[in-house]
Amino acid sequence: TALLQCCDLKDIKLAYQLNKALEKGDNWKFLDVDRLNGYWSKFFSLLCMMEQIEVVLKWYKEKSSSLFYPIPKNILDLLQALDAANQLEVIPSVW
Repeated sequence: TALLQCCDLKDIKLAYQLNKALEKGDNWKFLDVDRLNGYWSKFFSLLCMMEQIEVVLKWYKEKSSSLFYPIPKNILDLLQALDAANQLEVIPSVW
């Protein structure tokens, strides 16, 4: 899929463009629940790898549980991003 290409290329700008297209109108309805959660999971992993921790945390707090259900890999990615940003004290607020 296009998002996998973004992840492989570590192209966050392209991922944001793809996300904007998905969120436009009713485009998200073209994906079933499992595919939609898979999409958000991959998008979140890319955010954790490429974005500033403030952006990751904002996105996580806004989208987690409402748009996607984090899988263990997403939690690990978030913990690694927090560790890399020296923000481990934030863990209780995201748990």
